[in-house]
Amino acid sequence: MLRLITLDMTNTILKFRKPPGEQYAAVAKLYGLDSDPLKLTQAFRLSFKQLEHEAPNFGVGGIGWQKWWLGVVRRTFTSAGCCADSSSLDTIGHHLIRHFSGGNAYELFEGSTTLLEDIRGRGVVLGAISNSDERLEGILLHLGVRHYFDFVLTSYAAKVAKPDPRIFQQALSCAGNNITSSEALHIGDDLQRDYLAAQRCGWQSVLVSSKLHQVCREAGVTVDDASMVTCLTDLHSLLDRYTTS
Repeated sequence: MLRLITLDMTNTILKFRKPPGEQYAAVAKLYGLDSDPLKLTQAFRLSFKQLEHEAPNFGVGGIGWQKWWLGVVRRTFTSAGCCADSSSLDTIGHHLIRHFSGGNAYELFEGSTTLLEDIRGRGVVLGAISNSDERLEGILLHLGVRHYFDFVLTSYAAKVAKPDPRIFQQALSCAGNNITSSEALHIGDDLQRDYLAAQRCGWQSVLVSSKLHQVCREAGVTVDDASMVTCLTDLHSLLDRYTTS
C-alpha cells in the first residue's frame, strides 16, 4: 500500500502558457526591443542547456538562481541576434524573472486539479519534487493548487537535482511518518529524471508522456506498459492498482 505520492511539476501538471520565446518577445517589446519569437525559443533552449552545464541546478551554491536566469536571458537574446546593450538586457531579465514568478506565465494541464483532488482523497501524503528554483511555491499559489500538497521540494532547496537519489531521500524526510521508499510512488514526464531515477531509489514510478513509446525506444529502455500513461486522466484507474488493497 502506498503512503506517499509525489509529482513532478513542469510538463507533468503545469506548462508554459505560451512558448518561452513568445513570452520573452512580449516583455522585450515593452522596452522597445523587437525580436523573433521563434528564434528566441530556439535560443532559449540552447542557452538553458549551456547554463545548466556551466552552473548546474540554477547556480545553487554559486551565482544563485537570479543571476543564473539573467545569464540565460542575455544569452537567449544575443544568440537570437537581438541588438541590445547589457544594461537593457538586464532590465528585461529582471522583468522576466518577475513574470515567471507567478501564474501568468504558466497554466495547468487539463485534468491536473481533478487528479490532485483524487490523490488527496486516497489518504496518502502528497508532495512535489521538481527541478526548479524557489519561485515554484508562488507559482503553485497563483495557480490555486498549492494547498493540495503536503510539501513542495525544489532541487534548489534540496541542493541536488533529479535524477540524484538524494532528492528522493529528502522527499521521504519531508513526508515524515517513517515512510519508506517501498511505500512511495513518483509520477513524472521524464524517463531518466523521474521514472528511472525513482525506481533506482526503490520507489514505484509512473511515466506520463504523450510520446511514450518513442521516448522509450530512443532511450533503448523497456518500460512496463502498466506504469505508463499518455495523459493525466489515465492516472485515476492506474492509481487504483497502487492504493486499493
